Amino acid sequence: MSLKRTSDAAGLPDRVDDAPCCWLCLEEGPDASGKPLIRNCSCKGSSGFAHLSCIINCAENMSRDAHERGEYPVDFFRTCPNCKQDYQDDIESMLADAQIDFVEREYKNNHLLYMDALIDKLYTLDFEDEQDRPEGDLICAKMLSIVKDVENDHSLQHYELAHSIAMAQHFMGEFHNQFGTYFKRNEYLEKANQHFKLAKDRYEVLGGEEITIMVIDRKIRKLNGTEAELDTAEEILFWRKRYNDIIMRYGENDIFTLDNGIELAETLHGADHTIEAERFLTTLVQKCRLVHGIEHNVTKDALSVREDIMLRKVFYLSTGSGVFQALRYVNDGERIILQGPLPECPDDERNADIEKTLTIDSKDVIPLKGTPVVVHSMRLRSVSHLNGKIGDIRAYSNDDGLFEVHFEEEGLGPTKVKLENVRILFGLPDAS
Repeated sequence: MSLKRTSDAAGLPDRVDDAPCCWLCLEEGPDASGKPLIRNCSCKGSSGFAHLSCIINCAENMSRDAHERGEYPVDFFRTCPNCKQDYQDDIESMLADAQIDFVEREYKNNHLLYMDALIDKLYTLDFEDEQDRPEGDLICAKMLSIVKDVENDHSLQHYELAHSIAMAQHFMGEFHNQFGTYFKRNEYLEKANQHFKLAKDRYEVLGGEEITIMVIDRKIRKLNGTEAELDTAEEILFWRKRYNDIIMRYGENDIFTLDNGIELAETLHGADHTIEAERFLTTLVQKCRLVHGIEHNVTKDALSVREDIMLRKVFYLSTGSGVFQALRYVNDGERIILQGPLPECPDDERNADIEKTLTIDSKDVIPLKGTPVVVHSMRLRSVSHLNGKIGDIRAYSNDDGLFEVHFEEEGLGPTKVKLENVRILFGLPDAS
């Protein structure tokens, strides 16, 4: 889990006449300590800029007021009061630090507030960064101290705190699991296993957490080497259930929901359901832009994944096993323009210095699995109704040179098609 990224701390407009002011103190420019205006939420235009010190002071005052009214101070350090969306990156991390400092100063005996503040901070750490490990260890130690206090004093136990403790165990499991996996530290993996088991037990007692329990149980099985590999349909079903469950909890425009939507799209793409993945992600990108803006991390992530999904890859037969990006057809589909070769490892960056643009005969390329295609020139009456229909290539047979195409239109079963009867679909038509 890595939500920590480098960002422009101020994010200020370039034009002087558009210079914003802090929406809290109404002052332009730096605060008394010289720190600039910041904004790293989903506010747009000139709104939402503030001094970090003003945001912290506002969050502290709102938390005190809520506490005096007997209400739970919800997300005052995490969410922008204007756009109602979470802060990001370095601002998110600094506000999480400020929240812990505030709770430790004024409400340390409020175990629910303290635990939630620690969870928020753990969420901001990069579990694959060795520099964040000591802070993660310290947060986990504080969490375990709270768990011990609650277990030793039954008067402290109530549902909200029990749920927070279950979530803390879950997050501690994630921290130890990802750090242990990335740095190959067995002692961290053993602790991850323990935390996941405790989290699962607590969620089962609380009830109503079936999807979360499913997720944790898979992690436990993987750590113990007993995970049963899901087939493609089961994997997609799992991620659909998880995504729909998160929508019910947080709404479809929440950042956590959108992040999980991106994961669902990647799962669909990995299972060669590219058309569905691309359509779903296009809708997701529109939501991200509308609600969070083009500069928000979740929008950038969605655009990056969509760009990868929209990449049409082919084998260029003359190069043996070389994979190229198909750009477009020319000469009425008789020839195709390629660019590449692409890196052998998908995570490696492309090297423009070694890539070439080629125009070759279309029959000299084989689209990769998952490539969206449109069927054409099927002459037999039994299959002529498939002409113009679009689908994904899910399999290729070297023996007979046929593609197995799964069509988007309901009621059309998978069909084996010759290379000469499919064309790569570079842009999806409207779903209607």
